[in-house]
Amino acid sequence: MSRQEGRGASPGPFRQMAPVYTAVFLFASGEQALHVLISPYMTAGLGMQPAAIGTVVAVFGLAALASRFPVGAWYRIERARGLLIAGGGLCSLAFVLVPLFPNPFGFASLMAIDGVGWSIQTTTLLALLVASRPSGMTTASAMGWFAGFTGLGNATAGWFAGALADTIGFHASFVALALIPAVATAVLVTAMPWPHIMGAAASARQQAAERGTAPHATGLLQTVRGMPAVVWASVLVMFYINFVNNVLIAFHPILVLAAGLTLSQIGILSSCRSLASSTSRLVSGAVFARVRPERLTTGLLLLGAIPLTILPSVPGSFAWQVPFFLAVGVSRGFLRVTGSALALEAVEGDETRQGHTAALLHAGLDTGKIVGPFFGGLVAGAIGVGAMFRLLPLVLVALYALLRYQPWRALGKRAPAVTESDRAGTSNGRCGTWTSPS
Repeated sequence: MSRQEGRGASPGPFRQMAPVYTAVFLFASGEQALHVLISPYMTAGLGMQPAAIGTVVAVFGLAALASRFPVGAWYRIERARGLLIAGGGLCSLAFVLVPLFPNPFGFASLMAIDGVGWSIQTTTLLALLVASRPSGMTTASAMGWFAGFTGLGNATAGWFAGALADTIGFHASFVALALIPAVATAVLVTAMPWPHIMGAAASARQQAAERGTAPHATGLLQTVRGMPAVVWASVLVMFYINFVNNVLIAFHPILVLAAGLTLSQIGILSSCRSLASSTSRLVSGAVFARVRPERLTTGLLLLGAIPLTILPSVPGSFAWQVPFFLAVGVSRGFLRVTGSALALEAVEGDETRQGHTAALLHAGLDTGKIVGPFFGGLVAGAIGVGAMFRLLPLVLVALYALLRYQPWRALGKRAPAVTESDRAGTSNGRCGTWTSPS
């Protein structure tokens, strides 16, 4: 990598990516704000019981997961605008129709629509990030800023949603929130230099054909089966961070309340984790402009796993748990970037695989969110909550270690196929001649 390529956080490239980062901030803040209001609305507004609320919330995740692979298979750079309009439109539609469906079945249907829209948005945006990356920005740096603005949107949504609902009520708040994905979609559709991006993609395809590395049309199953091992290792990382996060959310209170911690202290610990995760995402763009992500991934996994294995030994110590939760947050924030960057770099130049890889990465996140509390509960029921915390994180790290060596060897084998001159040509063909929109 040249020195120029290594400076991924330079002002020029960052400004060129501003529409993507603005849109991902808006999408994340709008969706998270909706989910902040869902539970209190279903409780106070619809009179639903906890079991029904949990089912409705799960519908969103299941709908998002089910639509990941169709979206990834359909993705091409020429279709990105249409996909983004469809995704943003579905989310806005679901938000604005909430007041018209004051019953559990209707609300669950709207959450399914929102889940599909969210899946379309996030899968397309991640693939588009790679296609539109300027030549002066590394994939890891671009992904770092992307994840940072996602975290910033999530962090902003909580107080914004609560203040909005307190001021204008639930129904008006849902209608107002519908504007956020609509604005985000408008930013992407109008501010991105689409003709240039599509022309660059066509140029990259032509160069790949000349090198004999052009992607062949294959079915979804063949494409997924043929993914490099580094992609599967990265999917496991995505699964790991949401698995651990949701296990911690579900079972940490059970462990520590019995040991004497208060609900206020549990809330502070949760905020420490979220703050550390959001902050690390924001700085990761600058960090990974200078450091290759694979150098840090294993250490970051251990940084998140080791505190959880120690946690059952100090369940009543708030002071000990603060640094533990900060470490878990830092690990989560950086791993969200390293895993995505390594996977997307492994399929760079192959639009078909980029769409499928984006779908796989998000599917890993979705699956970890769904499986974590369920499987953690089964293990905790069998061996106890404390033993579960000691065992599961290390098992997942061990699974990652089994995949670790093959991915880096696979990347090493791929490297000679693209020379430095080819890489420069591809970069310039892709986005190297961008100018900031005036």
